[in-house]
Amino acid sequence: MLKSFRVKNFKAVQDSKKINLTPLTAFIGYNGSGKSSIIEALEIYQKIVSSGLDSAMIPWRGFENIRNFAVPHQPQDLGVERPYEANPIEFNLAWQNYQTTMTVTTGSSGDELFIQKESLTIKRKVVAKRTTKGEIYFGEDYIGELLDGQSMINYFLTNKFQIDIFNQIARWQFVNLNPYVMGSPLPPIRAFNTINLAKDGLNIGEYLLSIQKLDQAAFDGIIETLQYVLPYAHDLQPTLTSELERNVYLQLTESGFKVPGWLLSTGTLRIIALLALLRHPEPAPLIVIEEIENGLDPRTIHLIVEEIRNVVEAGKTQVILTTHSPYLLDLLSLSQIILVERDDTGQPVFSRPADQESLQEWSKKFGPGKLYTMNRLSQRG
Repeated sequence: MLKSFRVKNFKAVQDSKKINLTPLTAFIGYNGSGKSSIIEALEIYQKIVSSGLDSAMIPWRGFENIRNFAVPHQPQDLGVERPYEANPIEFNLAWQNYQTTMTVTTGSSGDELFIQKESLTIKRKVVAKRTTKGEIYFGEDYIGELLDGQSMINYFLTNKFQIDIFNQIARWQFVNLNPYVMGSPLPPIRAFNTINLAKDGLNIGEYLLSIQKLDQAAFDGIIETLQYVLPYAHDLQPTLTSELERNVYLQLTESGFKVPGWLLSTGTLRIIALLALLRHPEPAPLIVIEEIENGLDPRTIHLIVEEIRNVVEAGKTQVILTTHSPYLLDLLSLSQIILVERDDTGQPVFSRPADQESLQEWSKKFGPGKLYTMNRLSQRG
């Protein structure tokens, strides 16, 4: 389980400080508070590790667009091994027994982009590190050299030190569902053994088909749980067609007739995707869901929270979510909530309301959602 995360100089965040995570962590805060920056920082770290620095920058149209604008980025040329621009983006992640760090910056001219530093620490001992020139050392032993945008986790640390750290990170699942694209037929990916759900849920039909092939009982469990909130849904099947080309789409059976995925309601598609993620027989080690309550009625929100609680308590995965829903917050404990708000300088501040002594009595009378709407969770309230 990812125990903590810290990021510096990324988008709105100058320094998040150490953010401690729990098996289920919910980020809350007003629009523009900076909570999405933490989710995006985790996602971009994953992409750097798995796909390389240049690929990770493509969605942002360049590194310059994601570094914090509130700090200067002056060229540093004197007395350094490799010139760079000051205040780089820094990532620091900690698990139970190991920790990774990464620093990303540009050359002093702004033309070069490179991983400046990288390290792996196990039980407080640095066992692997990267120099500014991309040289990799295990302890004092030189192992090899990497290109500027390649992470040593991908190229030198796969299954090293008895830790499968690369797959731990590469299998993280980020979800920001777009039901308007989820119901359409889609050509299946046929050359991969593992099918991951697309961030927007576009390939939900193929994802369900992969679950059905992997574990029929798990697939049946998804259908049975779906029927709790959609009692009229007699069956749901991922359907493979091959009239002109191979395509996969969802088909729901209702009262004797079949409804194709592109005619399903947005809420139904969201429910299906969330249940598929949480009921997968081999779930991702970390599932990150943005604005999880969108399109869901209160009964369904309650069901999804119970599904999350079951899967995290079983130790199968870890869940991070963002929400604006007071109703959903009332289903959580105060210890699972992180509040994001801006300080007087405009910088995001991350705090745990459960750590506030002044809230102990209030929390006995009101749930987290009610306290949030009363502005009692804020350290400034």
